[in-house]
Amino acid sequence: MLGFFASIIGISIILTIVVRLCKFHVRKPITQRLSLLLTFLFVAILLFGWWATTKGDRIEDRMLAPIILPSPVEVVQSLPRLHLEQGLARSVVTSFGRVSCGFVLAAILAFTMGTYMAAYPPVASFFKPLALIGAYVPIISFIPLTLAWWGSGEIQKVGFLFIACFVVLLPLVIKSISDVSPAFLDVARTKGATSWQLVRKVLIPVAMPNIWGHFRGIYGVGWGWIILAEVVNARSGIGYLMAVSERRGQTASIFAIIIVIVLIATLFDYLWRVTGNWLFQHKNV
Repeated sequence: MLGFFASIIGISIILTIVVRLCKFHVRKPITQRLSLLLTFLFVAILLFGWWATTKGDRIEDRMLAPIILPSPVEVVQSLPRLHLEQGLARSVVTSFGRVSCGFVLAAILAFTMGTYMAAYPPVASFFKPLALIGAYVPIISFIPLTLAWWGSGEIQKVGFLFIACFVVLLPLVIKSISDVSPAFLDVARTKGATSWQLVRKVLIPVAMPNIWGHFRGIYGVGWGWIILAEVVNARSGIGYLMAVSERRGQTASIFAIIIVIVLIATLFDYLWRVTGNWLFQHKNV
């Protein structure tokens, strides 16, 4: 524990020294080329450190044993076995369906309820406890509740993802609608807009780029929550594969599954961003 604490402090000190020596300017933009270069530099350093701590044909030659940290080659070699013997592709499709179904249901309800709560104070007062759940209740606490409500079948997994996404999305939608400048509403009122028109033609269009950005972020986080959803009594899905790999002591497979999850989340994050920039061309999301 002391070594872990010292490592965290050391990293923080090194980062502070680098920032001071490089004399970075606060919030000064950099070129896209430099941004990509720095990102690739971090990845290269990470991969080199991974390789250096796991190199060696024998366990005795390694700094870390394979059960703790497998080498990059061992992780890549575990992918064919995951696909051929444990149905990796099929599990990804299954998890995609669960994440997407739970998220879509949550997005519909959070968008509707959040819009009305931000627009109409009586609605906000009535549903206020729901907006507080996401801030104070840990997501993992919904696992035993959904198991008690829906058992351990497919409904429980989709239901857990729905609740997890909903309690986080609701306050974000409320804030996005509430942040719309009153000036927009005043202009619309002077033109004779009704209460419903203020919501449909002013609040929603102005806030939608920000709401879309929240949708994008929570959908990506949903690929992390899928592990929690599928770890209990699952028979398929990437969370199930990870649980099986953990029981068998296949650490390389666990790392491979994590990499697959990151790649999938990155791909969908890119699709969300491209679609958002196309829908809301006046504002990058």
